[in-house]
Amino acid sequence: MKHDTTPLGASVPRIAMSLTKVAIAMDVSPTSVLQMVEEGLLPRPRVWHSRKLWRVAEIDAALAEWPTDGEQQEQDGEPGRWDAD
Repeated sequence: MKHDTTPLGASVPRIAMSLTKVAIAMDVSPTSVLQMVEEGLLPRPRVWHSRKLWRVAEIDAALAEWPTDGEQQEQDGEPGRWDAD
C-alpha cells in the first residue's frame, strides 16, 4: 500500500486556530486578539480541557461586521459587536 506523502496542512482545511495562530493571521499580537475579544469585536474561543481554539468561520464573520476604512461608524462610535445569534 502506498502512503500519501502530502503534508497534512496542505490537504486539510483549517477550521480552528490557537491564540498565536489567530494573532499571526490578523498580523497583531496575541494581547491585541485578547483585547478584541474583551471589547466584543471577536468571538470568545471554544474550550476543550485547557485548550482554547477560535473557529475560523466565526473570526471571518466577526471581521465582516467591522467597518471598512472611510465607512461611517455606528451611532455610538464603535464598530459592530460580535454576536453569534
